[in-house]
Amino acid sequence: MDLLESQHRKIITILVIVIIVGGGYWLLKHFHPALFLGEPDLVVEREPTPPPPAPASKAQIVVHVTGAVKLPGVYYLSAGARVHEAIEKAGGRTNQADIHSLNLAAKLRDGQQINVPKIRQIPDVKQDLSISNAVPEPTTPTSPNLSATPQPSMRRSAPSAGSRININTATSQQLQTLPRIGPALAQRIIEYRQISGGFSTVEDLTNVKGIGKKTLEKIRDNITVY
Repeated sequence: MDLLESQHRKIITILVIVIIVGGGYWLLKHFHPALFLGEPDLVVEREPTPPPPAPASKAQIVVHVTGAVKLPGVYYLSAGARVHEAIEKAGGRTNQADIHSLNLAAKLRDGQQINVPKIRQIPDVKQDLSISNAVPEPTTPTSPNLSATPQPSMRRSAPSAGSRININTATSQQLQTLPRIGPALAQRIIEYRQISGGFSTVEDLTNVKGIGKKTLEKIRDNITVY
């Protein structure tokens, strides 16, 4: 009898435990369902990829094209452009352009002025020299007065502005007609005015390598910048 009661107690105890555990599980699932859901998948947010940098615009320079071109004016060109590109930008050269006196392959710089010279007729230097070197006929004094002022033997008249050579537009051949100016110096003069944008005064010639004050004085009366 005692054995049966003991077994009944064990069975009842087990049933009570099962009921308590099952009831607790049901209560938790009913009132706290989130505890029984699986963990949500982690969402990895990727940072937006920055757009590729815009290509840097090519540097530009501004040049002023004048002289014997079809459309003289101010033009924008890419850095490193050459003289011939500036002339093409200005509509190309005219029929009167002396293109051979320019270095078409020279690089341009910002703010530079390119002056395309016109073809000019080379003056007859031999004829001018023969006239200037002519010796006047001696004059016979009409009076034995020794205090009379003697007549000057010869004077060279300075060339007129029209017959002077414009060093801003002259060709190599025209520059070589000047005293002490040979092919090498003529080419240096042309290259200097292309780089510097021209001569402001005749004294600027001394900035050209090989031309000093003595050479300038020899040719001063034969040149102009206008």
